[in-house]
Amino acid sequence: MGKTTNQRYQYLLFDIDNTLMDFTAGEKTALFQTMDELGIAISEADYQKYLEINKAAWTRFETGELDSKGVQRVRFEDYAAHLGHARDQGISMNARYVEKLGQQAILLEGAMDLLAQLSRRYKLAVATNGLTLVQRARLQKSGLLPLLSGVFISQEMGLQKPDKAYYSYIMEAFGDRAQDRYLMIGDSLSADISGGVNAGIDTCWYHPAGLEAAEPQPTYTVRGYAELLELLL
Repeated sequence: MGKTTNQRYQYLLFDIDNTLMDFTAGEKTALFQTMDELGIAISEADYQKYLEINKAAWTRFETGELDSKGVQRVRFEDYAAHLGHARDQGISMNARYVEKLGQQAILLEGAMDLLAQLSRRYKLAVATNGLTLVQRARLQKSGLLPLLSGVFISQEMGLQKPDKAYYSYIMEAFGDRAQDRYLMIGDSLSADISGGVNAGIDTCWYHPAGLEAAEPQPTYTVRGYAELLELLL
């Protein structure tokens, strides 16, 4: 887990997907509901193919090759082609999927209590690479909003993790550019941890599987919320 903090942090920046919410479950439900409404039968193998296509699109987003509209277009054009449909059918697939995904606000067990405890000592914010329509709807439905002092969504900002500018935007919003007062907490080495490193702020890798991080190295690694509370309280 790493050494105990000296309580210097004032702002905790949380990733949303698979850090506070079960995105994996929500994503699968939304995809199967979408395809069912369109009358397209998909298998588990088809679902796994979507995950592969979607991951590739978001990786291109992180590097700046695609913007958020490009992610939405490319992933479902490619998925429609995989399913043997015209690529332009991806437009209707994406529209339905985004609507369905916005309804999936499945909190990870203990997430609400985690933020409730931490909010007594720190200012909390979510920092997510995602679509405004989806993430705003999910946050509203989740009940987390009253605990948050900030909501930072890449599509609204026109910036994305892991860019340093993404975090500069957040610091400007809080009116505090002291890097040592911020801690980025998330499950993604490529977005959350790399982003924090690029911005010169400490990072905490939320990784229930308990594997050792390769690169970049996080400041801390926790396997669950209990370890995170031990670290921060």
